[in-house]
Amino acid sequence: MFRQLSRVAQWGAVASATALVLAACGGGGDNSAGSTDGGLDKVSVGTIPAILSAPLFVGIEEGIFEKHGLEVEVKFADGGAAVIPSVLSGENQFGYSNTVSQLAAIDQGLPLRLVQPAWAPCCTPDEDDHGVLVLPDSGINEPKDLEGKNIAVNTLQNIGEVHIRRAMDNLGVNHDSLSWTQLPFSDMGEALARGDVDAIWVSEPHRTPGLKKGWKQIIAPGIESFPDQVGGYYSTSQSYAESNPEIVKKFQAAMKEVNAFSEENPARVGEVAVAEMRIDPAIIGEVNFPKFPTEDDGAALRNYGAAVVEYGIIDSEPADYDALFATTE
Repeated sequence: MFRQLSRVAQWGAVASATALVLAACGGGGDNSAGSTDGGLDKVSVGTIPAILSAPLFVGIEEGIFEKHGLEVEVKFADGGAAVIPSVLSGENQFGYSNTVSQLAAIDQGLPLRLVQPAWAPCCTPDEDDHGVLVLPDSGINEPKDLEGKNIAVNTLQNIGEVHIRRAMDNLGVNHDSLSWTQLPFSDMGEALARGDVDAIWVSEPHRTPGLKKGWKQIIAPGIESFPDQVGGYYSTSQSYAESNPEIVKKFQAAMKEVNAFSEENPARVGEVAVAEMRIDPAIIGEVNFPKFPTEDDGAALRNYGAAVVEYGIIDSEPADYDALFATTE
């Protein structure tokens, strides 16, 4: 049986875990990972094993981080919400999480600061890097057939639910009767095949193998909810940003260059994803990549803020969205 956590329990657990780690580390403080013999600032970046993380390895392989004075180590977690405590404790100096995770953490009073946009869904339903998939004989043939069904997501009360609810709202379909099961992406396919869940919300590189098995995509959740809008950021802790503004500035500048390079060189992103993330080379040519944005006007963050309030994940929007970003001056 799968246990589902309420919003309060889930984010309370994140907040409690973070508070314990912060206390053990003396309240956060200066969590710099130090410098290498070559004079580079060494930092670790927490992220998830999805195609949206491939540019980090591109930045390492292409020497972009080194050019900006950084030595970067990448560490994986099952979901972006799990990355946040590691960033706040200083285990990772930076970390990717989706916008919903970040807004929910900040709403709980956690001192997280956004640094640089990571990805945005692109560009048509067939090009979305996420998908809601079902078995071919499930009887689910259109979004309306999902009413009353159970959908697997990698984290409860998070971006998967927000994307699906907003997409169904946009499609004129009721989502009040949906139920949710939390599973790692790697376990979702077996759960779907066993009939434990009716549908799965997956990101690349899990979406394409499912389609190749004959599973059907019922919703393109990114494009049909927040098309082309920034869906996640690299963040840091407030204490790290205040103690290490120059390193934060270096990381921000490096990620802008990394994302620009990745946008212009998708084949290179694919090569690195195969080499560093062990994605099957037989499917990499069919995997959908998201957009890798370099600039952000904050409009998407405000749109997500309104959505997470509407869907009951947080109680009220931030009073000052601009204050959520790390200052580097």
